[in-house]
Amino acid sequence: MKKIQRPPTLAVAAANSIKDAILEGQLLPGEPLHEIELSEKLNISRGTVREALRLLSQEGLVEVIPYRGAFVTCLTPQMVEEIYTLRALLEPYAVRLCMEKGAFDEETLNQMAALVKRMGEMEQAGNYSETIKADMKFHEIFSERCGHQLLSDVLKNLQSMTLMFILSTKLYQSDMISDEVTHQEIFQGICTGDPQLAEAIVRKHITDAGTALLKRMQSEATVGSRVQVTDMEAEHFT
Repeated sequence: MKKIQRPPTLAVAAANSIKDAILEGQLLPGEPLHEIELSEKLNISRGTVREALRLLSQEGLVEVIPYRGAFVTCLTPQMVEEIYTLRALLEPYAVRLCMEKGAFDEETLNQMAALVKRMGEMEQAGNYSETIKADMKFHEIFSERCGHQLLSDVLKNLQSMTLMFILSTKLYQSDMISDEVTHQEIFQGICTGDPQLAEAIVRKHITDAGTALLKRMQSEATVGSRVQVTDMEAEHFT
């Protein structure tokens, strides 16, 4: 007997719609999310909007402040540092699990190769937004195929927060981008069939990306009240 596939609730659908707006940069970090305005735009009740915002707060994309309301999360340098250090710990393990479970079959490897190619094409075209989206889809494969539900949920949240931050702050429009080369290295590491090597390559990639992003934040003095990244925060990645 097949299980019945339940459609998403209205709150989940609303959360996905708001999430898309955040990731597309239509809703910027720190921007207030008014229940009345959202309920009118989405044609749903305020209660449903409230539940959708609660779901997004669990993903870290929305911050709900008592007596003030809900806001798009504004990531500080410390939060970015925590996201990347946690990804550097968990994502290599997800890659190992994928390899041990044989999750990188021919179809998946072809999908990964296509994403690496797209990164290069979009980067050459100067479309850094699409470059980053292909980048994150590449990493999502690890969380989707690892066979560890809790790990998958945590990684998906971290990856969503990473995408939101990079796209909304335009920090991808810099010389820190070299996605095709770095992801080709990850792809080749996975193709060797050596989990230890693949883990090391993924860990280095995420660590280097975190270091570059924090340094870029320091030079641009972005996020929140133009707070500066301390040397201590940058040293977490070195």
